[in-house]
Amino acid sequence: MYKYVTLATFLGLLSGCGGGSSSSSTSTQPTTPPVAESTTLTLGVSDAPVTNIAAVWVAFDKITLRASGGQDTVVDISSEDGSKSVRLVNLLQYTGDDIHQLFANQQLEAGNYTWIRADVVNGDSSDYENTSHVIYKNGTYAPLIVNRKGNDGIGEIQLDGFDLVTGTNQFVMEFDLKKSLVDPKNNADIVLKPRGVRLENLAQKAKLEGSIATQLMADCEVANASLANIDNGFEHAIYLYPASIEAPADIYYENDEPSATGAIATALVSLNEDGTGHYEIAFLAQGNYKVGYTCLGHIDNIETQDANFTLYRTSSADVTSNTQVNFTE
Repeated sequence: MYKYVTLATFLGLLSGCGGGSSSSSTSTQPTTPPVAESTTLTLGVSDAPVTNIAAVWVAFDKITLRASGGQDTVVDISSEDGSKSVRLVNLLQYTGDDIHQLFANQQLEAGNYTWIRADVVNGDSSDYENTSHVIYKNGTYAPLIVNRKGNDGIGEIQLDGFDLVTGTNQFVMEFDLKKSLVDPKNNADIVLKPRGVRLENLAQKAKLEGSIATQLMADCEVANASLANIDNGFEHAIYLYPASIEAPADIYYENDEPSATGAIATALVSLNEDGTGHYEIAFLAQGNYKVGYTCLGHIDNIETQDANFTLYRTSSADVTSNTQVNFTE
């Protein structure tokens, strides 16, 4: 145990030691540690959708943020009306730049954070009301699973490296479901892999959108008629690549690592009333990209490289704030 003496006692000890010379001394005041600057964080989720699925329900349980000093902040997520201990969010309701807010104005210290982790309740076929699941367009259900070590029914989506500035911060977890959802084929579960999830700072991000001519979409289908799926359907989609990619390819992973030539983001093409197509990719870092249009999104199996996958048209894009790239011919 440390023992402390007062300044008066200390001076008395000095005088009793025969220190006769009168010398002056200066005392150094203890340094007050700097006060950490505070900030707030608002966090939401959004997604880029996939075909053949009507709903992707994710049961968010809590969000944990780890500061660079090792301190954790945990934010519990419950239903908006407080009736459930989890927040069930249908990601397909929040596409493009639409956002579902998980929490708002959470008080935190400004600075660097090592990671942020979303805990989700994995799917359970006996309790779809409170667990993660998908609903197919034919009305059938399947449990949605996020893997992690252990087997306690909780999955983890962990994203690394971000900064919170003083004042306010708005972030979004962007789920690119085409890159995230995997059907293992050997069981009834659908797996959601964190590799298709991005954490984006809204203050630094831009949006890319545009149209696709009706005739161009028809021409793509004619040119690829032999590759239509079993109901003679096509998946019209936009694939986004870094501008440096010379030979852009489909999305595929090897040992959970993305291919060097694969897309960094995707978007489904929706139809306007006049028959033209429309797409939108939000929360992008500003910079130069290569944009590709295809009607062969349905053959892109993200677990393997698909030799028949091709882009029907490509274009360059300098994405600044809100940038438009149209495919007309």
